[in-house]
Amino acid sequence: MLKKAIKQFSLGVKSPSQAMRVLASEAKMRAGIRTLRSLELAVTWICNLDCEFCYAEDLMKAQKRPPDMTVETVAKLTRDAHALGMIHVNVTGGEPMVRKDIYEVVDAIPKDIVISLVTNSTLLTKEKIDRLKKAGLSTIQMSYGGYYLKSFKRELAQYCVSQGISVTLSVVNLLKERENIEFAFKMAEEDDFSVLFNYPMIYNNVGVDSEYYWKMRYHPRCREDNLFWSGKDRCPAGTHKLYVTNDGDVMTCDRIHAIYGNIADEPLADIHKRMYEKFIAHKSFCLLETCPEQWAENNRRSGHTYSPELLGTKTDPFNVFEGTPLMEGSIEGSTTAKRLHKARIGAQQP
Repeated sequence: MLKKAIKQFSLGVKSPSQAMRVLASEAKMRAGIRTLRSLELAVTWICNLDCEFCYAEDLMKAQKRPPDMTVETVAKLTRDAHALGMIHVNVTGGEPMVRKDIYEVVDAIPKDIVISLVTNSTLLTKEKIDRLKKAGLSTIQMSYGGYYLKSFKRELAQYCVSQGISVTLSVVNLLKERENIEFAFKMAEEDDFSVLFNYPMIYNNVGVDSEYYWKMRYHPRCREDNLFWSGKDRCPAGTHKLYVTNDGDVMTCDRIHAIYGNIADEPLADIHKRMYEKFIAHKSFCLLETCPEQWAENNRRSGHTYSPELLGTKTDPFNVFEGTPLMEGSIEGSTTAKRLHKARIGAQQP
């Protein structure tokens, strides 16, 4: 665990100010002080691909290309999150690189936090990497696996590292992806990358590669967000980590789309406080899980005895809170919620 923590720290932190902020955040978290550590920030709903495992698919397809989050909104939101203790922001979408002003977006984020960006790699060039570096990017997260073998360019990932931008290969932990994930770890060792395990969405939650997941989870080059942002074997969603959509809706994470407020309606601090108090006692391994067998396996592997009652439902693959007490307090009347409801009802009709 210590070796893993040191490796992740060295890959993510790019300056003394970032290092000091990360260490202070660790101390606050372990002291039980309410603090926001990570922000997933969708800055556009536009994407040039239609990926099978997209976490934002329902949000993107329920809308008709609304305007991108403005640079000014990004600046204010990240300042507000910074005041709550944020040490990391992950710029996502959609595909962030479709924005011509993505460099201004990255530059608007405070520089004493770790800034990462998720991309499918199709639009990357060395010139764009240079501009992202100048804007303050710390880490680039490249999708990798069977679906992305044509778009992923190892030489561009190597170039990122040579320019001081850390590279994370983002994989989906499925049995059918075992060979690709093994090669991702091989590249990570050879080229100084890290590998991010992603739990598959509920509707594709068949064939999870538990054996390889637990074999590699504590590997120094394996990033695993449950462990990384909560500092322990528990889910950080809604407490130490939040997801803010392109429309300003605040959710627990990028995979669970119950809405708990909107930054246009109230301060982020108020939304975070409400969510933190709601979820800090919910000690699940991952809020997304719905498979009882996998839940039992994770309990056994991690040495915990979390109750199966903490499982979500399978009714809606993007909302594990439906029909559970945890859904109370979400903002059902928000604009995005109404759009999603209409989209889902429409999808169920013949």
